[in-house]
Amino acid sequence: MTFLVVDTPSPYNAIIGRPGLNLLEAVVSTRHLLMKFPTSFGVGEVRGDQEVARRCYKTAISDKGKGKVLPIANVELRGDMEPERPQPVEDVLQVPVEEGNEERVLQVGSQLGEAEKEELITFLRDNKDVFAWSAEEVPGISPDVMVHKLSVDPARPTIKQKKRNFSPERQQAIAEEVSKLLQAGFIREVHYSDWLANPVLVKKANGK
Repeated sequence: MTFLVVDTPSPYNAIIGRPGLNLLEAVVSTRHLLMKFPTSFGVGEVRGDQEVARRCYKTAISDKGKGKVLPIANVELRGDMEPERPQPVEDVLQVPVEEGNEERVLQVGSQLGEAEKEELITFLRDNKDVFAWSAEEVPGISPDVMVHKLSVDPARPTIKQKKRNFSPERQQAIAEEVSKLLQAGFIREVHYSDWLANPVLVKKANGK
């Protein structure tokens, strides 16, 4: 398990994410502040303290150091720890969806027979309307089919996270993604004075 050591005040000694909990085969109950995990001597337990947990929570959301900006560096795992991605079992051919348009391509296996390859390419081109090349081309989904809601308890206080600085590269990526989603109508601008969260960036498989 790889830990990142951060030189900043925190009420917590360590933060373990879901991958770490999976490695430990742990089961966590936040309500009971209890974590159980298997050991060679039986089931191990780690119990929390309600009073300490409340103090940590209050410290984390307090206004102390409100003006302090926490920079986020570009942290990469070492190359030997990158998870291996499945690779094609054969070379693939780049096939344009439309003749003369090299920007929109599909990939087909190079070891297919000529008849199968032509049949597959024809089928894909005949059904090109099901592919989306940008957010604007994705149609909206009716709320009758699926809808995402935030289960917000009005009795709970809202949280306003501290503003975090991002590197210029990440700032540009955030601006481009927000602009793309705004143009597609997936999101809209709203103003909250007491409920704010920093954006979270996740690297794609292609490195972007």
